Amino acid sequence: MQKSSMSFLFLGLVLIGPNLPASAFLWEHTEESQGHDGTLWANISGEPSANAANLPYAFAECAIGAHQSPIAINVTSNPTPISVNPKTQSPDNNPPAERERHVNSLTVRYTPSTSTIEGPAFATDEKNVYVFRNTGHAVQVSFSPGYSGTLLIGKDVYPLVQLHFHTPSEHIVVTDHYPAGKQFAGELHFVHQRDDGRLAVLGVLLDDSHGSTGTNPILQKIIDYTPHDHDTYNKTGADQWLDPSRLIPADDPHVYAYAGSLTTPPCSEGVSWYVVSEPLKVAPAQIKKLEAFFPANSRVVQNTATRTVEIHNHLHVDQDQNPNRHDGHHRRR
Repeated sequence: MQKSSMSFLFLGLVLIGPNLPASAFLWEHTEESQGHDGTLWANISGEPSANAANLPYAFAECAIGAHQSPIAINVTSNPTPISVNPKTQSPDNNPPAERERHVNSLTVRYTPSTSTIEGPAFATDEKNVYVFRNTGHAVQVSFSPGYSGTLLIGKDVYPLVQLHFHTPSEHIVVTDHYPAGKQFAGELHFVHQRDDGRLAVLGVLLDDSHGSTGTNPILQKIIDYTPHDHDTYNKTGADQWLDPSRLIPADDPHVYAYAGSLTTPPCSEGVSWYVVSEPLKVAPAQIKKLEAFFPANSRVVQNTATRTVEIHNHLHVDQDQNPNRHDGHHRRR
């Protein structure tokens, strides 16, 4: 499915914020900027606030939205909802995740792509190319309108437009063994957008507990070619082959699905979230290099507020049939 350049550019505007006063763009992931509960982004810099947003404020939804992301995913065996947010200790009602009630197949159909050094011009390129980008808030790979990779949710087709990284992980997982929630070393977000503007994000947790044996060659390529200057594109590294599907864990994972929001201003809701249960193995050195770009670029965990998290039993990843792939053994699917 081909995306129009207009919808592609729209996503870029969604993720960095609309055309707002200059002060509205002065947000960071620090507690001073986002607040201890992640709602201070709703207030224009310099205005006094107790984290209660006024509607005229640039990012009001960050504070008043009822379906904000990320969340603590409750997979405990206790049927009683968790009564407090494990990070902020604010009152919450977080029921345990449920097995899916509506069978909606999830299929990843990401195709390999090659990098370009054309910078912002990639946004109108009808060829299958991507760029390495430092957005000023995350390490990102952005795909051109000619890229054909998609996420299929039932019969709905969501084109992949970009992927980016957070350290540490934004979502945490609450289990019987980790009642305060397990936070991973990082998190990868595959961002998809339909022509009608609807967004779906596939989240992959990053686990660095396996030492150098967890070194991921695709992640390493992204680290090596992403520029360190903010709001810039790569000027070297053209024709680098990349298969995004190899950033999805090899084991057959469950997927946690819920209704949420963007995790950066303007915190727009209506985002369909799918968080893979099995983390991707990466090396500690790779996490350290991601942190060298942005030491902590994760939003604090938001209240679940009675939202239901459904557990999908299977994520199908179409196997790459490209005989010219360069990045080593492909997992069995």
